[in-house]
Amino acid sequence: TAKGAQWAIFPNLHVKDAEWKKIFRDVRFRRALSVAVDRHEINQAFYFGLARPSNNSLLRESPLYNDAFAKRWRQFDLELANKLLDEMGLTKRTGNGIRLLPSGKPLEITVVFSTEQSAPSDILELVTDTWRKIGIRVLSKPLHLEIMRNGIFSGTVQMSMWSGLENGIPNDGTSPEELAPTTQQQYQWPKWGQYMETAGKSGEAIDLDVPRELFRLNDTWRSARTRQERSAIWNRMMDLFTDNVFSIGLISGVPQVIVANSSLKNVPEKAIYNWDPGAHFGIYRPDTFWIDTGK
Repeated sequence: TAKGAQWAIFPNLHVKDAEWKKIFRDVRFRRALSVAVDRHEINQAFYFGLARPSNNSLLRESPLYNDAFAKRWRQFDLELANKLLDEMGLTKRTGNGIRLLPSGKPLEITVVFSTEQSAPSDILELVTDTWRKIGIRVLSKPLHLEIMRNGIFSGTVQMSMWSGLENGIPNDGTSPEELAPTTQQQYQWPKWGQYMETAGKSGEAIDLDVPRELFRLNDTWRSARTRQERSAIWNRMMDLFTDNVFSIGLISGVPQVIVANSSLKNVPEKAIYNWDPGAHFGIYRPDTFWIDTGK
């Protein structure tokens, strides 16, 4: 598959609770959560080591790939995670080691995921274990997809788990709109996306500097005339996107097994399986597949 991350966790920057909103909008918190994920363990436990531990970034098959961006905040480092949370002032704990919010409430996060998939539930068990080691309790909650989305859009959902960047192998001619607040369907900042989709009639205006800059850069890309200009914009946007950890990628490059009858010819032995780009099989011209009848 060619998604930026097969699975990612999205802190909702528009969660209704004001205290949680402030916590989620602190980049130190998002970075702490990211480095407190053991991606190697996830890869070994669920994908037999065949996938790639990753953040939500571009894949090495992309001409825009930058190794530094792909590795940013994806190392497993509980000491660093604890340091970042301590720097935020989240030093008080309950008797069983759960950190306390400034209000005195325990730092408990509910992560919702769609019932359409079984993998999130299993993967979240490992995330729950390692986040517990930095004083964060995780509750997982399966929801029907539409109910999950409505909760994200309304701000009642704290965090959600879904796939990362739809296209992890873009080139300079591919729109970088996934990296900026451009649609309500982006689970980390739905109200900014809604604001842009409706020309300000709904949602909220962007009120953080980095997302505002990402939106400006995306707009600049649309009028860029050369490949060099477009590539430079992509590079800057990926730099900001990965450093600020607006989504916490867990794993990428997950193999997709396709079974084809041996008599079906012209089917590639190894290929990219992704909706964007390629419409899954579409890019390989299934109209050119043919059946060898042996006659």
